[in-house]
Amino acid sequence: MSLRWRLTAVIGGVVAVMVAGASLLAYISADRELNRQVDEFLVTRSREAESSLKEVNLSGLQPTARSVFELGALSRPDAGVGVLYPRGQVLTLSEPQIQPTNADLEIAQREGEGAKVYALQDREVNGQRYRVLTTSVDTGALIIGRSIDDVDQTLDGLRGWLIVISVVGTLAAGIIGWLVADRVLRPVARLAAATRQVAETRRFDADLRVEGSDELGALATSFNSMLSALRASREQQHRLVRDANHELRTPLTSLRTNVDVLRRRGELLEPEERATVMAEMDAEVRELTGLVSELVEFATDASTLDPADFVEVDLAELARKMAERTVRRTNRTIEVSGVPRAPVLADPTGIERALGNLLGNAVKFSPANTAIDVVVGDDRVAVHDRGPGIAAGDHERIFDRFYRSDQTRTLPGSGLGLGIVADVAAAHRGATFSEDRPGGGAIVGFSIGENHHV
Repeated sequence: MSLRWRLTAVIGGVVAVMVAGASLLAYISADRELNRQVDEFLVTRSREAESSLKEVNLSGLQPTARSVFELGALSRPDAGVGVLYPRGQVLTLSEPQIQPTNADLEIAQREGEGAKVYALQDREVNGQRYRVLTTSVDTGALIIGRSIDDVDQTLDGLRGWLIVISVVGTLAAGIIGWLVADRVLRPVARLAAATRQVAETRRFDADLRVEGSDELGALATSFNSMLSALRASREQQHRLVRDANHELRTPLTSLRTNVDVLRRRGELLEPEERATVMAEMDAEVRELTGLVSELVEFATDASTLDPADFVEVDLAELARKMAERTVRRTNRTIEVSGVPRAPVLADPTGIERALGNLLGNAVKFSPANTAIDVVVGDDRVAVHDRGPGIAAGDHERIFDRFYRSDQTRTLPGSGLGLGIVADVAAAHRGATFSEDRPGGGAIVGFSIGENHHV
């Protein structure tokens, strides 16, 4: 069963139950009210009959002497009235005659016991349902009965109408449920269609129209955000492939040229020329190796890091660790300063990768006899070098993938290192920065967002 039919069934079922319940309550209320009115009528008639009976002495009269009492409440045709004597004799004062029961006789025989006794019962009189009131009087019991066929007919008619109302209400509820389900599920149907389109065409331009700010509107907004992220990811992949193709082509071309030289003229080259060609080939291979390594690192998208997996990290401790590793590898002087007030929540591997790239970049551009300073703050790390600095228009562009300024194109590197730093900073809701260092050089670093503070 589809979701639309299930939702229709739920809405129709709930409304049907409510209509049926309301109809049942209405029927019960009407039944009680009508019977209450009959009971009140019998009580009122019994009081009027008692008042009429007090005007005569019943003790010496025969049950057939009805004409003596045809006065007042005793002669009205709206109820059957009779007097039951303690010995079981019945004096019928108003038709129809109501046959007494043992319970009526017990009431009639309680003469002189003080408290008045009465009983209400449903009986069959001459084939009709009667409501009968039996109450004790001075000389026996007074029996008053009224037909409740009119009550039964009213209730039968009401029951028929309530059944019709329930059926019509259930059908109407089903139709309304279908319309509501169709309207509610329309955005879901559009979402399903857009999902199929994405799956079949591999295109991520099937944005949904956002209607309202409810849960369905939030779902459409989330779907559009997902498509935007997929479009951006695909665009980044395509750009990465294009840029990588461009960056790989240069060293591969040079390497192929040197191999061709060795293949064609290797025996004719002088030892010094052969050594030069081999050195160039070694440099090209190293550059290719570094480029492939950075491409692999860059393909590990830092934006996929889950903040739920972040742990407490001491930025100063990680900075000292990466500085010591760089010193061992390059034999350069690196000073780390700054003591953060508290650890931050971060991914240690990503932070180490960003620090390593910053230090590697500083080593590459700083003269061999100069020091590199690493300044750690509460939520930021800045690397100070004493190199040639950064051109005025390149401060923002140095974090783009494969970007290399005119003054660095002759230096080894792929242009991916600072791009990886930018990705790590973005994954931690932070940012990158670069500025000129007073006295020469550059200051390059990254920050971590405030929501990552412990």
